[in-house]
Amino acid sequence: MASNPLPTVTHPAPERRKASLRALIFGLVAAPLAWSAQTILGYSVASRACFPGDTPRSTPAFAYVWSEVLTVNVIALIVGVLGTLVAFTSWSATRHEHGGRPNYLIDVGEGRTRFLAMCGMLVGAGFVVAILFTTVTVVLASACR
Repeated sequence: MASNPLPTVTHPAPERRKASLRALIFGLVAAPLAWSAQTILGYSVASRACFPGDTPRSTPAFAYVWSEVLTVNVIALIVGVLGTLVAFTSWSATRHEHGGRPNYLIDVGEGRTRFLAMCGMLVGAGFVVAILFTTVTVVLASACR
């Protein structure tokens, strides 16, 4: 009887059960969505307080604008860091998913779970830095000038 010439095929992401799809998606989108919410909400609250009508104001129309914008920034920072940590946890669980040359792994599509987790870490870290820069601007700049 002839031996089977086909190699044994394994799943391209054998450690996929160690990181849930929800965790991978949250790790990928939490920080960018937090930054988007921070930008949109912060801008809308500050613009309404400083430019409520036809002419800009030198002081905010309501006194709590700074605390609202700072609260939005802190919540965005927490969500961004949490998303990055979830991505790091997923990557830690799957980092040994496949060994080998990177070019080979790209060609055959192996290590997808690890790749998504690593993308989540990189994207999350970048957006956390962006959230921090915006938060520093809110703390250092005056409300309506």
